[in-house]
Amino acid sequence: MRPILAPFVLSILAVPAMAADPVAVAKIKGGIVDCVGCDLRGANLSNTCVKEHDLHGADFSDADATLMCMSFADFTGVRFRGTELSGANLAGAKLDGADLTGAKTSITSFLGTDLRHVKGLTQKQLGVACGNAATKLPPGLKVHTCE
Repeated sequence: MRPILAPFVLSILAVPAMAADPVAVAKIKGGIVDCVGCDLRGANLSNTCVKEHDLHGADFSDADATLMCMSFADFTGVRFRGTELSGANLAGAKLDGADLTGAKTSITSFLGTDLRHVKGLTQKQLGVACGNAATKLPPGLKVHTCE
């Protein structure tokens, strides 16, 4: 006897996984980089640049931001949950209220970045990243000096 799936189960199985807004991704890749509140979840943004632009409130969850130029940009309240930030340059970026839970930060530059109000930041993440004397850290955390 074959099991019969209820119609509601079939409708759940047919729902595609949540993905980034293709228009927002195209804006970033095309250099039109002010993207307030953009949905960039899971997007491949490696080697792109948003230097000095406004992306506050955007969602980068599970995105690939490897080697991304992000210095001096406004990432206030941004979600970087599970984001690949290896080799990214976040020097001087505004990160108040940003969520770095599970973000990968190998060789990520936090030169002069204020990390005191970042959520989900761990010593393990900072142990593979780098900063300088101007990098501001939450109490009890430390970062390697960039060479």
